[in-house]
Amino acid sequence: MMDMRRIAAAGAVALLAGVLLLGTGCVRVELDDDPVTTLSAERVDLGSASTAAVVIEMGAGQLTVDSDPAVSLMEADFDYRPVTLKPEVDYTVSNGRGELRVSTPNRPGLNMGTNLRYAWDVRLAEGVPMDLAVSMGAGEASLKLGSLSLTGLQVDLGAGDATIDLSGDPRVDLQADINAGVGALTLVVPREAGVRIIGYKDGVGSYQADGFKIDGDYLVNEAYGSATVTYDIVLRRGVGDVVIRMAD
Repeated sequence: MMDMRRIAAAGAVALLAGVLLLGTGCVRVELDDDPVTTLSAERVDLGSASTAAVVIEMGAGQLTVDSDPAVSLMEADFDYRPVTLKPEVDYTVSNGRGELRVSTPNRPGLNMGTNLRYAWDVRLAEGVPMDLAVSMGAGEASLKLGSLSLTGLQVDLGAGDATIDLSGDPRVDLQADINAGVGALTLVVPREAGVRIIGYKDGVGSYQADGFKIDGDYLVNEAYGSATVTYDIVLRRGVGDVVIRMAD
């Protein structure tokens, strides 16, 4: 146990001391001297698809993901500086399944400075069965996902504080994989769902899970085993405090 915590702590320190990455590639973020903040909006319609796989990849900044019953698939507002960091949006449909990717562009040769402005506000359709993957290198994330029709969830966080809110009316079983590096994490789950969480033994920092009990390697709530909808969640963290609570 202690060796694993030391390894996690060492990895977290290395993450904080290392170079922040923007995008999925090994691209050092070095910002040019551009004082102008750009605002842009994107809209993506579902088209002929009936289900969707959505990937959101932000290098560093402020990320908000929410649901909207009026959205066909996605609407987003982007606030960024310099202008060359305009988020890339790509959407294709194949065999009735839409694949949407929103990502920070890879831009070699930029130097990290204090002139960065990067904020995304992403709204996703509520009624579309959706696999969602969110990856964020550093910053603050607020993911309000409880009204989405999630069929799968993957969240990878580097450094920074995050809230993942799954509260709402549980519709279908959900398997979620959450990996947090350094920072505070708050996870909100619906009381009506049977929730099982593994990973409370990992990492360094406090771990608070009111309304849960230990069942072997898992934490389970009172509804687990009797509820019609089950959330199975793997939650790993490096260094930071974790709070898990059930929605009122």
